[in-house]
Amino acid sequence: MTNPPSASGAGRPGEPYGHPMPSFAPPLSEVVTSREVVRALLREQHPDLADREIADPVEGFDMAVFRLGEDLAVRLPRHREAVVSLDAEVRWAAKLSEGWTFPAQRIVRLGVPGEEFPWCWAVTSWLPGRIAAEHPLDASAAPDLGRALARIHRPAPADAPFDVEQSIRLIERDPVLRTMLRILPAVGAARGLNLDSGAVEELWARALSVPDDAPRVWIHADLHPFNVISDGGRFGGIIDWSSISRGDPAVDLGFLWLLLPRAAVGEAYRVYGDLDEATAARAEGIGLVKAATLAGVPKDEVARIGWRALAELGVAVRVGSDGGSGDLTRTGDRAVGRGGPGSRRRRRPDVPPRRP
Repeated sequence: MTNPPSASGAGRPGEPYGHPMPSFAPPLSEVVTSREVVRALLREQHPDLADREIADPVEGFDMAVFRLGEDLAVRLPRHREAVVSLDAEVRWAAKLSEGWTFPAQRIVRLGVPGEEFPWCWAVTSWLPGRIAAEHPLDASAAPDLGRALARIHRPAPADAPFDVEQSIRLIERDPVLRTMLRILPAVGAARGLNLDSGAVEELWARALSVPDDAPRVWIHADLHPFNVISDGGRFGGIIDWSSISRGDPAVDLGFLWLLLPRAAVGEAYRVYGDLDEATAARAEGIGLVKAATLAGVPKDEVARIGWRALAELGVAVRVGSDGGSGDLTRTGDRAVGRGGPGSRRRRRPDVPPRRP
């Protein structure tokens, strides 16, 4: 999985449930990932691809991603846990994606452990465009996003992966939200922004008051702006399926608050179809937790996404404004290629660290 910071309240595997503070830093890589390693693996296992240009990597939380020529990429797990994520993607996403009509990153070749690298790895397709963190989606993206989520959200079997950060119940996100609410007023003041704590509590109470019993479906579970492609503001596709798991459809729908203007979120919900009020309320609550977590990240390009989403949710304004979102709107944002928080190099490619 290759995502921005965690905001579930569940913590990393092996940590106590309700770990109070999300982690913003990716783990140290357990292996060497370099263009030379990629070249050697390709020559050994996929020689027809070995002469393609290999771009410098971006190292996210779980994967190092190397663009391979114009239309492919190589993904190498950075640590053992990421190998499990890649295995799940290989097992589940390929089959599930057979009926999808929207642009999605797909695994096109598999790699096995070799002399230069100890784990499985993959060659994936490369979607044209820029990540939505770098070039935000506009309202025109809403219908295609809604349709895409409707295709993804099919019934998931009991043995589908359980994501410790996203397959949880809404109430289990409360510890992280409470932690972020303690620090965000000071963070916002330094930016000239005001978090309306009363509005936050009202939104969160509304989200918790509805039933949390929706049938669990397949979810992308990592649909932040670093994993969605923008084609000049239009929806260009979804990348990184290593977090695919069984969960509440409100999880992916909640991510829309990080991706779209408020009115466009409603349009995406309309096109998604058959969305009950309880699921929409939970999605708004999940969007709040994700936005609050990103707003506290000590990287400006990430924090801007969080504050912008808080403004769309109606709980943040610029000090001295008339209550509108003002310059917290979607224009003028700039992020780090397909890198995102924790990335080491700028480029057009993939992967940021851990998800909200």
